[in-house]
Amino acid sequence: MNAYRFDDSGRAIHIEKFDLPAPWINYLSNGRLHAFVSQAGGGFAWWKDPVNYRISRYRMHHLPIDSPGFYTYIRRKDGSAWSPSVRPCGVAPDQWRAVHQPGKTIFTGVKDGLQATLTLFVAPDYDALVWKLDLKNLGRETARLDVFAYVELSQLVWRQEMFAGYYWRHMLKTWHDQAADAVLYLHHFQYHPDKESVPLVYFASDTPLSSWSGSRDAFMGPYRDESNPAAVERGSCGNESLSTGEPCAALHHDVCIGAGEEKRFTFFLGVAPGALLEFGAAKEKLAADLEQLRDPLVLEQQERKLEDWWRNHLNVLDCDLPDKDAERQIKLWSPVNSVHTARYSRSVNTHAPGVRGFGFRDSCQDMLAIAYRKPEWAAEMLEFLLSHQYADGRTVHSIPFINDRLPDDSLHSDNHLWLPLLLYAILAETGDAGLLDREVPFLAEDSISPAAARTVWEHMLAAVSFTEAHLGAHRLPLTLKGDWNDIIGKFSQRGLGESVFAGQQYVMSLRLLVEIAQSAGRKQEVQWLLDCLHRQEEAILACAWDGDWWLRGFDDDGIPVGSRESEFGRLFLNPQSWAVLSGVGDKERQRQGMNAVREHLAVGVGVKKLMPGFATWPKVSDPFTGYGPGCGENGAVFCHSNTWVIMAEALLGNGTGAWDYFTQLVPHAALQKIGLERYQAEPYAWVSNIVGPENDRFGWANVSQISGTAAWMDVVATQYLLGVRPVLAGLRIDPCIPNAWKSFTVKRLFRNCTASILVENPHGAESGVESITVDGVGVPADSLPVVPASMLAGKSAASILVKLGAAGVPTD
Repeated sequence: MNAYRFDDSGRAIHIEKFDLPAPWINYLSNGRLHAFVSQAGGGFAWWKDPVNYRISRYRMHHLPIDSPGFYTYIRRKDGSAWSPSVRPCGVAPDQWRAVHQPGKTIFTGVKDGLQATLTLFVAPDYDALVWKLDLKNLGRETARLDVFAYVELSQLVWRQEMFAGYYWRHMLKTWHDQAADAVLYLHHFQYHPDKESVPLVYFASDTPLSSWSGSRDAFMGPYRDESNPAAVERGSCGNESLSTGEPCAALHHDVCIGAGEEKRFTFFLGVAPGALLEFGAAKEKLAADLEQLRDPLVLEQQERKLEDWWRNHLNVLDCDLPDKDAERQIKLWSPVNSVHTARYSRSVNTHAPGVRGFGFRDSCQDMLAIAYRKPEWAAEMLEFLLSHQYADGRTVHSIPFINDRLPDDSLHSDNHLWLPLLLYAILAETGDAGLLDREVPFLAEDSISPAAARTVWEHMLAAVSFTEAHLGAHRLPLTLKGDWNDIIGKFSQRGLGESVFAGQQYVMSLRLLVEIAQSAGRKQEVQWLLDCLHRQEEAILACAWDGDWWLRGFDDDGIPVGSRESEFGRLFLNPQSWAVLSGVGDKERQRQGMNAVREHLAVGVGVKKLMPGFATWPKVSDPFTGYGPGCGENGAVFCHSNTWVIMAEALLGNGTGAWDYFTQLVPHAALQKIGLERYQAEPYAWVSNIVGPENDRFGWANVSQISGTAAWMDVVATQYLLGVRPVLAGLRIDPCIPNAWKSFTVKRLFRNCTASILVENPHGAESGVESITVDGVGVPADSLPVVPASMLAGKSAASILVKLGAAGVPTD
């Protein structure tokens, strides 16, 4: 039996094995209330952020894995019980599957003539997780059942619960509210960082309750767990309130279903904010929400609205490709994954509890994949990030979800340099240069207060000024605490180390800023930016080429890092790809660096980050890193940085090589090649890294869903492989494909015009555009491969024909 299959027409994956090697999760969200749920029903819910408003509990590193979650129990009157998600009962139904769709998960099980379907989604207009349980009696006799819905509740402030929850469990209460017919939960923690928002949590049904419980220990019974609760065993809850202890919310219905009959029970796990300071208002909000949610018509409208949100988001770009596994990932699962990283950064999955908040560099990159689908969301995040930039141009390193603590202001050489990439992506998508003049306050030196407001453009210039003021002996950017690769800071403990990678990134950012300034008519800054760009290019060329590849940088003593002379880390991946991305060096050296990557770093399932891996304890007393060789940033296949390899190959016009690297890492393909038991992660979600061949767990994929891989794979595939890339002047269509492809199509919404693009490749080229026509009108040769914005302006739709050929315009 296959563990899973894709349903491409339904935009879904069907999972047919509940006991996978690891949880395969789906995120459910309306942008305010969030949850993730696995194929076995494990997961947790939170409101606003998972650190300060965690609604339910989840054990991340303890056995049993992937628990607790959003559990339902179906009990026959003989005492036997099962769950449509299999867990927590663990009783295998006669038939079973779990289906993950964007924003929705559906469990369907059949056991002893009863079919149960549990659908989970978050209502777009209500902060409530909906559990829709449909029961159908397939037998010939009436079925007498007890139906339970259960969730273990959290103390909201996750850090405090972990450190001192044994005290704070005396600051809570659960009870049944008769008017609402709901179990309510209030955690009245006196040290909550945002008392004004503390919510009243509710768990309710659309059908009158037979019994209920607010006490986990009473529901479970001593020395039991979620697989065999005492309340389920006896067939009813004890109607227990709680004023101290371990909270839960459990609902029970005594059910009778005739032969062939169907019944639905819908449960709502939600919040009403402001309960500590305005309890009455929170109760009124709760009552009003439940009254509407219990209306089947309202619920149907909410489910349809959720589906519409995702449909509109995904329909911005569609494609029909010869490679159907790649097509599926590009047009469905990559953009879905990119929404998750935009919302959660690197913060929350089955192993990440949410403490990281928004990484500055992470969110700059995550929003690149949002900019072409929802540019207004990307612009909002850009302004949020700029409000965490200091007047001298540096930025914080990470930002908490709410102001419960100071941001991490550790000094890195790269954070501020990601800002121009995001700004350019938004401007290219919208064509609206007015964003440059919006005013955003800098962050004061206390890292809390806003300082003077300056325009978005002035923020960009401040970023350049900061790097100009922090150049080292080779005139490269100082590494500071680290560049994109945090642990590279080991070579700069005295603050004198320099980063070639940061220098290349700086050049790329400057090129984008020059283009923006020229397009916006900001002539007075163009020359200064060009001067900075040329000086940095010259600095890199003067010191960074090592004969066969580009150096990684220099340590505090000026000794090269990533050199042929190095014992460990002789070859680093990122400088080779970023030489191409930034346009530093001639094509021969760029190609030579990428050839070194293929020769020394490619492992058949992507490219490892460096070689050889650095030895660690106990072999050396002062290692480069605690990561073992082949793990993490010490020689794993770091998929985030693999995206830049694919992009570099595409920019060099190597379609076969670029697609080879891309398709190796498409999650489904990687899992099939490596094997389910070793790979473990979801076949639809990008991962941060795959353990490399220097480790005996080579092939284990980890840190899934919340990785920068997602946004960059989305951007690289759509804009550099399929080649449909917004630029300031219009829409650049410059595909880079395998030479065996004869044609493919892309449908792309761009500046209110739906462009239907047919790419023909009659000569078996890998890159190079010969001609483009828009509605039968040829694009001028001096514009190729860019379709000028004027040719699409005022149109709601356009048909574009692109022909590749040997005489095409070379990719640059």
